[in-house]
Parts: sequence; structure tokens; C-alpha cells
Amino acid sequence: MTTALPVLRTSERASFRRCPLTQQWWWAYREGWTPKIKQADARWFGIGIHTALEKWYLKGKKRGPHPADTFDSWCGDEIGYAKTWLGDNYDEPVWEDMRDLGVAMLEGYVDHWGKDSQWYVIAIEQPFSIKVERYGKPVVIFRSRWDGVVRSLIDNRIYLLETKTASQISTAYLELDDQAGAYWAVAGPHFRAKGVLKKDEEIAGIIYNFLKKVKPDDRPRDEGGAYLNQDGTVSKRQPKSPFIREIVLRGPREQQIQMQRMTDEVTVMNGMRDGTIPVYKNTTRDCTWCDFFIPCQLHERGSKNFEIVLKVDFKQVDPYAYDTKSASE
Repeated sequence: MTTALPVLRTSERASFRRCPLTQQWWWAYREGWTPKIKQADARWFGIGIHTALEKWYLKGKKRGPHPADTFDSWCGDEIGYAKTWLGDNYDEPVWEDMRDLGVAMLEGYVDHWGKDSQWYVIAIEQPFSIKVERYGKPVVIFRSRWDGVVRSLIDNRIYLLETKTASQISTAYLELDDQAGAYWAVAGPHFRAKGVLKKDEEIAGIIYNFLKKVKPDDRPRDEGGAYLNQDGTVSKRQPKSPFIREIVLRGPREQQIQMQRMTDEVTVMNGMRDGTIPVYKNTTRDCTWCDFFIPCQLHERGSKNFEIVLKVDFKQVDPYAYDTKSASE
């Protein structure tokens, strides 16, 4: 009798690590609970930015409608607010209308990068489903989406494109980033099998494409680009660019490590599925951001009312279906 392989998504890995086979992972990916009403939050905002850039970067060097216009239309009647900072030296956050913020960010993005004529787009926002092996034995079907695969016309190398929106941009962790690292590890074999890459072609690494959640600085600037005070003097507060790209090269050994880490996680997940490894919670101050914060508190108190909350405020769906892209993918 053949046992069906489990399916794994990138957002599932994030959930598992954040709250391993605890209520968040179990409720979301084993029982399929999701809120009936989706809030216009940071995840929603990230999906909108990805959707806008998907329509912008067409195959090859073609470009589509301006991403700011796409984002504006995509928002529809939704109303939401995002916490941003006016500059690197500001301690107090500012709440911005998400529609206005996204439009301003994407207008600034195109002003800054232009049409990226140095990129030849091979694939953009493409879902994939790949069987992953451990010691020659299939153990899981890894299912997610690539933000994009591009060929740089500057060095003629192929890169995986990973777009991220963030309130503050940090690049120090990128060498150890598992999310895009796992995408990169499976992308090469996948695209060679599809005939997109030649047998001797490799995906050299990852281009991290950051967009900071902040509106453009509208202060006047001098000929050298420095921001000025109202009296015309050069301001001491010179913000960093809200658009940063970082290239991280990857090699064969890193591919092996990424695949091993993924299958190690699946091994632990399987142990929790069959009950040989106990369920436990990872409670931190970040729990307040979790969709399951309220039912989890009831569950923690030993109250069966958490089941009522799930049935009233949540619905059960297939967590592996491709209805929308998760913001963490």
C-alpha cells in the first residue's frame, strides 16, 4: 500500500517554527482553520505589492501597467492602516492609509529602478509543486510560489528574485534565509526539467528586492541629492534609500543543506502527526499577532469554548490550495 506524501508550504514552515505543531500550526495546517474575515493587515498589504509587481514584470524585457495603478485597483473597497516611520532617526511610528502608502511606494519604486531593463524575466509569480527526496526516497511535496526568476543582462547570470516589504530593512540575516534559500534549492532542477534552463545552467543566487514601508521624503534636495532643511541648509537627517537590493550567491553545498533542513522538519512534523512527538506551545509576546490568539488563550485555560470560537469566527479550507499567495511566500 502506497502512503501519500505530505504537502509542505513555505508559510507552513514559518508557522511550524513559530509555534511548532502547536495550536497555530495544527489548527491552520492540520485542521485547515482560517479567519472568516481577512483583515487588511501587513500580510494583505504584502500580497497587494506582489500582485502589482506580477503585472509589471512581464516575460522578457516587457513591462505591464504601472504597479501603483494595479495596487490602487487591487485594494478595492478595503480600508487599512500600516505602521511606518518617516525616517531612520524617528522613534515614533506614523500610521498611514495602506492604499496611499502602497501607491506612493510603488511610484517611488518605478522612479528609482525604472523599467529594470537589465533584467530579462524568465518567470514571475509562478506556483510550483515539487517532490523532495531524502536519501533517494520521496518524503514530501514542496508547494509554494516563486516571486520570479530573471537573467541579469549585466553578468549574464540567472537569479531567483525575492521581493520583500518591511518597516525596517535588515540584510544581515540573508545568508541564512531559509525561505528564499529553499526556493533556490529546488528552482534549478525544476527549470532544467522544464527545459527553461540548459543542462549546464545554474541559478547563481538570489536577488533580494526590498521595499521599505514609507512614503517618499518630499523635502527639497540639493544638486548632490542631499535633503535640505527649510532654511536651505543640508539636513543632518539623511534617510537611507527605501529601495534596496542585495545579491546573495549560493553554491552546491548550500543546496544540500537547504534540502536536508526541509526534510528534517518534515520528519519532526510526521512524528507530531502520528503522536510519537508531543504537541507543545511556543508562547512569546508575538502571540498577539497570531490569528488564533483568542482561541489559544481559551485553550490555555482549559476551556472548551475555544472550539466555539473556531466554529463561529473561522472556516475550514484546504490550506494547500492556491487561492491567494501568502505574504510569507
